[in-house]
Amino acid sequence: MKRNLNSGTFFIIGVVGLFIISCSSSKPSSATSDSSNKTSSAKAVNTAEGNNGLTLANYLRRIPGVLVDQRGSDVSVMIRSASSVGSNNQPLFVVNNSAVGNSYSDVVNTVDVNDIKTVNVIQGTEGQQIYGMRGANGVIQIILKKK
Repeated sequence: MKRNLNSGTFFIIGVVGLFIISCSSSKPSSATSDSSNKTSSAKAVNTAEGNNGLTLANYLRRIPGVLVDQRGSDVSVMIRSASSVGSNNQPLFVVNNSAVGNSYSDVVNTVDVNDIKTVNVIQGTEGQQIYGMRGANGVIQIILKKK
C-alpha cells in the first residue's frame, strides 16, 4: 500500500531537520581562566610574552571581533556584532572588574600592554546583562597581571 505524503508532513520533517542541524552545529565558545563573569559569547585572549613596543590599539587589533580605527591620535574601538551598526558603538572598557569608560582615551593611560594577562570580549546583550546600559555595545574586559 502506497501512502501519499502531503505538504504538512514535509514541513514538519524540514523543521525537525533544521532543529537537529542547528543543535549539532552550535559549539560552546571559549571562556576565560578567570572564574568571574564567564559568558557564553566571551572571547578570551591570553597575552604572549614580548609585547614590548605594542600600543594598546595594536594589541586590541589582535583580538578577533574587535575593530580598531585609528586616525592619528584619535582611536575608535568597536566590537563586531549585530548591534554595531548604530552611531554610538563604543564598548565599555573594564579593567580588573572596574568600569573605566566607553572610549579608548579613558583606558589608554590606565593600561600598560605588558601588564595585560587576559582580554575578554563580551558582545551586545550579554554585556548589557552584566554591566547594564553601559555595556549595551559590548564590553572589553582587561585583566592585568598581579604585581
